[in-house]
Amino acid sequence: MAAVAVHKGRADCAEALRVFRTYYRPRTPKQGSAGVATVAGWECASNSAAESMRTGRLSSCRKDGTTVVADVIP
Repeated sequence: MAAVAVHKGRADCAEALRVFRTYYRPRTPKQGSAGVATVAGWECASNSAAESMRTGRLSSCRKDGTTVVADVIP
C-alpha cells in the first residue's frame, strides 16, 4: 500500500491516483530496472528496493513541471 501525493506543482488527486493505478498494472509496458513508463503523458519510474527502503519513495511521475509521488505508508 502506498500514499499518493503531489510533491511539486498542481495536479488533481483523481488524476494522480489514475496515473499510478495504470502505472502499477502488470500489463503497462515498462523499461529497464527503474520500470520507466509513460502513462497519459506522465513519465513514471520506480526506485530500487534499497532506495525505497532508504527514502520511503516507491515511484514518481512527472508531467509539465508537476511531480506526483507514491510513498511507503509506515
